[in-house]
Amino acid sequence: MITKALTGGVALAAALLLASCSGSGGAPAASEDAAADGAGKEICYITAAESHAYATPANEAFQAAADEAGAKVTMLSQDFDVQTGTEQLTTCIGRSPDGIVLWPLDPQAYIPGLIQAQTAGIPVVLINSPMDDEALELVASFTGPDVYEEGVLSAEAMDEALGGEGGVVIIAGQAGNGTSIGRTDGFTEQLEELGSGIEVLQTVNADFDQQKALVASRDLITRFGDDIDGVYANDDTMARGFIDAWAEAGKDPGAIPPIVGINGQQDAFDSIRDGQFYATIVQSPVEDGKLALETILQAAAGEQVEARIPIPLTVVTAENVEDVEPAF
Repeated sequence: MITKALTGGVALAAALLLASCSGSGGAPAASEDAAADGAGKEICYITAAESHAYATPANEAFQAAADEAGAKVTMLSQDFDVQTGTEQLTTCIGRSPDGIVLWPLDPQAYIPGLIQAQTAGIPVVLINSPMDDEALELVASFTGPDVYEEGVLSAEAMDEALGGEGGVVIIAGQAGNGTSIGRTDGFTEQLEELGSGIEVLQTVNADFDQQKALVASRDLITRFGDDIDGVYANDDTMARGFIDAWAEAGKDPGAIPPIVGINGQQDAFDSIRDGQFYATIVQSPVEDGKLALETILQAAAGEQVEARIPIPLTVVTAENVEDVEPAF
């Protein structure tokens, strides 16, 4: 049985077991009194994207928590472009805010900017996605899901779904993105740890985009056809792209391979009920955004914060889909 909730922390780093989903134990969450420390604070928030199934509710939760705390937020959107993000980090530093929250799209690209922020005495909190260990020496904290553990949990779910045998395809996010690396490495390395007979037929990148996943899935279905025994998608949105491609190819929806996704979207819950999904992993964007805001306010107030503050994860299958709330 794979139904489980995790609330602890695991060490992170892009190539060194990139983390982003909790284990047992771990650092305590930011203080519930953090909101009281926000009055008059100016926070520069560099988000992954303005319009995205996961990023949007995380952004809204971040802003709502800031409003409640009396903090002013300047929000900049990278639109999933690393170069834009590095430039925005420089812009934020030039504004001399009380704190910066960065949603990194690459494990290393922001390091020069983080050095500048540290030199300027501006605390930085990373949200959602991990960076390399070098970056972790330059920031106050990293808050969000443990992406490597999400990959581990996904591998365990897939191994159970297929009885430890078969061929699977991986639909990953952006190439070089810390979340993509962690979720993919966690999956493949856990299959090896389990001694599973599951073979990865191919890994493709679809940039966390449903339409790109649809296009990539068309090619996967054409190439591998009935040899695809399972599908692992780095998020539920891309998993939906595979389901659409399967239907487009005129294949029997009842014969769709078991799919494991991440994020715990309502659509994924519905697909589990319909037998099109095997499992999804719930991580709340609301908790993600709120925790990052609370943590940067503490750091901006000169308080010591934990280096790693995780959000909870829950594996959802047909066994517990009626007992768990979707993340969004």
